[in-house]
Amino acid sequence: MIVVNGNAKIGKNCSIQQGVVIGVSGKDEAVPIIGDNVLIGAGAKILGGISIPNNTIIGANAVVVKSYKEEGLTLAGIPAKPV
Repeated sequence: MIVVNGNAKIGKNCSIQQGVVIGVSGKDEAVPIIGDNVLIGAGAKILGGISIPNNTIIGANAVVVKSYKEEGLTLAGIPAKPV
């Protein structure tokens, strides 16, 4: 199952694997903005009013709770960080 908040913004040509959650963080109602050509690995969580830049890879089971500006990053871990 994939869960995406209806207010989240997802760019063109994104790949979302199984078990992904894109939504609010519980602190407020802000939702993620995801750029173009983003690969989101299985089980990843992208939470809160954050921005994910174009051409980013988010690893399986990563929990992304912070915005990034540099394109072409690979994010992994809990909480997710560039690797």
